[in-house]
Amino acid sequence: MRIIEKQWKYGVYPAYTEVEPELEAQVPGTRVLPAPFFYEKRLFFYLIKRWEPGQHKSFPNGGFEVRDEGGGLRNYDLDQVIIHPAVIKHQKTLDKMKRRAEKEMKKRQRQLQRREKQMKPAGTGKRGRRPLSAEEKAKREAEKVARHAISGGKRGRRPLSPEEKAKREADKVTKQATTGGKRGRKPLSSDEKARREMEKAKVRARSGGKRGRPKRS
Repeated sequence: MRIIEKQWKYGVYPAYTEVEPELEAQVPGTRVLPAPFFYEKRLFFYLIKRWEPGQHKSFPNGGFEVRDEGGGLRNYDLDQVIIHPAVIKHQKTLDKMKRRAEKEMKKRQRQLQRREKQMKPAGTGKRGRRPLSAEEKAKREAEKVARHAISGGKRGRRPLSPEEKAKREADKVTKQATTGGKRGRKPLSSDEKARREMEKAKVRARSGGKRGRPKRS
């Protein structure tokens, strides 16, 4: 089974050719697949009636009456409707539908990317950061002159004044006298050590040397 395009007075329309016998639609109520919707997996169509050539004046060459999922009636030629491949698990046709659906999805994604690219504003053709305006340049030069006046043209942290140096040295000497020149937490006194050992012994006596919450009796 293949999908082809047939000519008519208003252009072309999709149709089936080389249809396998098991895919021919005959029984009313069967789920069918019109050729224009071959690649739409989520739509449902059901056969109402198949007319052979000469059986109905509205179908001189034969045709199908089909109902869509919204209840609407559609008419198709005899070469435009087959049983939906999912009904009889016709894997060859299902694989063809899957491949075509993936191809159509990639095509739509490319079209979307192309439209997004066309909608982006055109660039100037120049790379890098755009040049500063005259006002911004003047503003930055004024700020640079102001900073230069404050720092005297020198970079980095300004040196300490003699008074600040003397104050920091005095604070350092005071701190060393308080700590004895040692850093970190000062050691515990003998009395504090003895007190903590006594508390530890009391806890051990109550718990029997066991840790954690006691079990309920």
